[in-house]
Amino acid sequence: MAAAYPSGSNTFVPDHEASGKMVVDFSRNPKDFAVNKYAQLVPVKKVTGYYMKMTVEEAGRILDTDLTAHEWPDGNDAPLGNEGAESFEWLPFMTKRRLFRANIGDLASEQASWDILDQHARIKAQQAMTARTQLVVTASQTAGNYVAAHTATATVTGGGLWPASTTATLHIKKSIDYAINQITQSTLAAVKVDEMILVVAPTMAKDMAESQEIVDYLKGSPHALAYIKGEISEGDQKNRLFGLPQDYAGVKIVVEDAVKVTSKKGATRATSYVADAAKPFICSRPGGLIGVAGAPSFSTITMFVYEKDEMATEKLHDVDNRRTAVRVIDNLQVIVTADISGFLFTSAR
Repeated sequence: MAAAYPSGSNTFVPDHEASGKMVVDFSRNPKDFAVNKYAQLVPVKKVTGYYMKMTVEEAGRILDTDLTAHEWPDGNDAPLGNEGAESFEWLPFMTKRRLFRANIGDLASEQASWDILDQHARIKAQQAMTARTQLVVTASQTAGNYVAAHTATATVTGGGLWPASTTATLHIKKSIDYAINQITQSTLAAVKVDEMILVVAPTMAKDMAESQEIVDYLKGSPHALAYIKGEISEGDQKNRLFGLPQDYAGVKIVVEDAVKVTSKKGATRATSYVADAAKPFICSRPGGLIGVAGAPSFSTITMFVYEKDEMATEKLHDVDNRRTAVRVIDNLQVIVTADISGFLFTSAR
């Protein structure tokens, strides 16, 4: 460095203290991920096993309107009911363990002016949750995971693409009504409308919000003034960012806004939303986030998670190599377990 005369910027050694040790970071709390609102997590004690899927027919089987088949005249033998049992099948699950890791050298961690280990633990937790979201979204947006009657294009279900919907065409409402009707019939009305959730990507959320159908709906809504003033419930805040109501046509709306980086290190940064905007889907999740193994479930999407490795965060110090491994472990499999309680719209935009 060349000699210089004293000035207001060269008479001290610049360091992190000058900024108050400010760290600019955008790590996201795993609890804030939208996937927690529409998929159910079932802790399991074994990494592989079976779950039972019942055929939903017998509970609603009525073959004649006057119930002749069920009559029991006085003095006659009772109906045998030989065909009265319901069928079922055993289906397998097998969780897969995944590791999200960063190695921090001892010199780096010892001399860092911020908590570099905890920061990377947060980063890896977000990466693990983004990966979990990817598994859930991929399963939910794969047509082959549903019976044929529970997936169709927006043109078939609602008469046209959702972004082009108007108050006259109601493509969005007609599509939702179509799906609700299909789910209600397939589940024998066991799944209620207030348990159904419409999941959309941010791009589709904006398209819907800009459609005349939704714009006019919000205009006439008794909650319109509250939306303008921002006087809405905490759970509605994210939808408000996209201009969507909390629910529409009887179903709740969840915007799946998880973002992934698709470029390798050193390459030009590329990001995208995890969810495909052209494939919104309806799912059900009665109850809370955590399900109970061995209990009946109407949840469309199930995350079987080996309970000992459920988002486990570890810091392992390697004495020989003088470094610390910061890692998050997640051991799970995502399955569309109750396909008839959900519906996938394809080519919606």
